[in-house]
Amino acid sequence: MNSILSSLERMLLAINHQEADRVPLVFNVFTWNPPPHLKYSSALERVDKFLHFGIDDTISLSAPFRYHPDVTTRTWREITGERYPILFKEYETPKGTLRQIAWQTEDWPHGDDIPIVGDHNISRSQKFPVESPEDLEKLPYLFFQPNREQLNDFKEHVQNIKKFASDRQILIEGHAGGFGDYAAWLMGIQNLIIAMCDRPGFVHQLLDTILEWEMRDIDILLDTSVVDVIIHRGWYECADFWSPHLYRQFIAPRLKKKIQLVHQAGKKFGYIMSTGIMPLLDIFSELDFDILIHVDPVQGGAHLPRLKKEIGERVCFWGGVNSAITLGRGSKDEIRDAVTFAISTLAPRGGLILSAADCLFSDTPWENVRTMIERWREIGTYPIRIAYTQHLGGIWYHGAIDEVAVYDRALSEIEVQKNYADRKERKCI
Repeated sequence: MNSILSSLERMLLAINHQEADRVPLVFNVFTWNPPPHLKYSSALERVDKFLHFGIDDTISLSAPFRYHPDVTTRTWREITGERYPILFKEYETPKGTLRQIAWQTEDWPHGDDIPIVGDHNISRSQKFPVESPEDLEKLPYLFFQPNREQLNDFKEHVQNIKKFASDRQILIEGHAGGFGDYAAWLMGIQNLIIAMCDRPGFVHQLLDTILEWEMRDIDILLDTSVVDVIIHRGWYECADFWSPHLYRQFIAPRLKKKIQLVHQAGKKFGYIMSTGIMPLLDIFSELDFDILIHVDPVQGGAHLPRLKKEIGERVCFWGGVNSAITLGRGSKDEIRDAVTFAISTLAPRGGLILSAADCLFSDTPWENVRTMIERWREIGTYPIRIAYTQHLGGIWYHGAIDEVAVYDRALSEIEVQKNYADRKERKCI
């Protein structure tokens, strides 16, 4: 597969719904054990290895933050005769104490500490740090604005990343939190869902408190002038936890504020949500984000044709192939079919960044990743020349097709003629 464009050009064309030289292919890696020729010891080395191998990659930035100088912490561990030891952590702030209590299970990754936020906290916590409106006065002291020294260090880091990304022509992501995720970490999922119904004003206060420091982080990232995309994580903002009614009430208005701030700076906005997206499509069509990240047709239940039809003219899809099941356990034919279906459905007219949703894990076999790459190399060049029909049990058409155009209705005679206008040769569409 020949590369005519740089990775940055290719990614931006996909985001802008334009066909590039080929469909971009990006892997989000999480504890993945790559083969020897792709092993890396840093994100920068990973980028070089992946680009040399012929796939795309990105580099990330996050704004610095700190505890308020007057915050102190105390952590201890108790063995009580229960199945697991119990960890305690207290944060003494100028407004009072926040406290966490969690079971230290065998797979607890943080030693004897409890981070203020994290996925492991949700299922292992006996007490979450935020329970009442009084706690909201204390919370900002743990996500305090960076000091001058931190900002100077960050600016130096940004300049290094800028040069690295410019030399390699790759996209720079700026990560700026996700208030729904933070609310879940700080309160616990069950407590949050109950509070949405019983104490909606308190939940609004919590989300506004989080939004305040996230808007600050976006300002810091935008001030660098190097970030191409601002990314909002929404793993816990999906319809698995928030009904469309609650999402519209709590999430959408605040998400709009972040999107508007990013667009005013001329940058793109990416939204991570790997499951529970289909019930929210009507609301997504009203929001103005540019990229939906980690689209998963298996565990996430994403219906790819419906996505393309309902929001695909405006939203770029990042994903398309499931990682844990399809890449983790699938046969070679199943993986090839998954890649074919994703590309044939989402790639025509641009708007697809192919990826394994949501990441490559420690047990993702290299052989299966290679199968995905090989199939992408076979069919991922523009114009897309493969299509799928459900008639006669499902048939792939490849090679004899010159171009793929997806319509949700019958074409008029004028539209059919227009498809062939200004063409010296007839094409099979």
